[in-house]
Amino acid sequence: MSYASPRRSTVTDALSLRGGLTAPPIRRMLFGENKTLFLQMKQSPNASVVRAFAIIEYLAEHEDWVSLRTMARDLSLVPATAYRFLTSLKELGYVQQHPEDARYQLTLKFAWVASRALERTQLRRTAHPHMEQLTAVTNETTHLAVIEGSQIVYIDKVDNFQAMKMRSRIGTRGYLHSTAVGKSMLAHLPQKDRDDILNGLQFPSLTKNTITDPSLFHSQLEEVYKRGYAIDDEENEVGIRCIGVPLFDHAGKLAGAVSISGWTITMTPERLPQLATILQDTCRTISNELGYVTPLA
Repeated sequence: MSYASPRRSTVTDALSLRGGLTAPPIRRMLFGENKTLFLQMKQSPNASVVRAFAIIEYLAEHEDWVSLRTMARDLSLVPATAYRFLTSLKELGYVQQHPEDARYQLTLKFAWVASRALERTQLRRTAHPHMEQLTAVTNETTHLAVIEGSQIVYIDKVDNFQAMKMRSRIGTRGYLHSTAVGKSMLAHLPQKDRDDILNGLQFPSLTKNTITDPSLFHSQLEEVYKRGYAIDDEENEVGIRCIGVPLFDHAGKLAGAVSISGWTITMTPERLPQLATILQDTCRTISNELGYVTPLA
């Protein structure tokens, strides 16, 4: 999704970002694909909040330590201004400095905040015990994911009891076109919502099995809808096979998806139909607990 360059607002002037928040790369980094949120933040009278979250999300995007000069340059902030915000965040325990070169990084306090937010999410709270049961029955890893913009976000995970674990983590993002949860959710979105996402979707090749042709992907989504579940056959990661089934809420709207994931040596093609039935039954139960009324056959 692309954005037209918005006219300067009083908030933009007050921030002195010199186009920083209106520059597409920075805007996508801060607000993702949520154009409505971006417009709301543009009009917000609280410039300090916008600045603080710009810095927080910038640091979150970087795995390594970041220098003050680099951050100020990338966000088009005056270094002294960035320093004041970083100092406050450090005093609150959300930012730390490297002892040798004074570069910055977020602390694990954000993980605590995120975990508390996730614990209060009805979807996660409802699905988690069923995911635990799924893992106990199948001895495979289960994931819970939602769509955010043009990506998926894992909001829960229950590991299997095998020695080799999945490297996925709660809070990480993934592709819609290469994951079972992504394809299962896309296939069950209303047509307009699905088209809006597909029109701007990129199809990077992650493995030799990744579907990169939009026409072929559209055809597969139709198959997923008819079948009721999606399969990731080493399309996202070599050696990993997954099945994904969507979840629905009380209004009949897509709420997320649950997947069973495992190594190809245990998630064999012959085993998939049995696992798909178990997963569909589980997701039907979760959806019903969310208030969804299953249509009569």
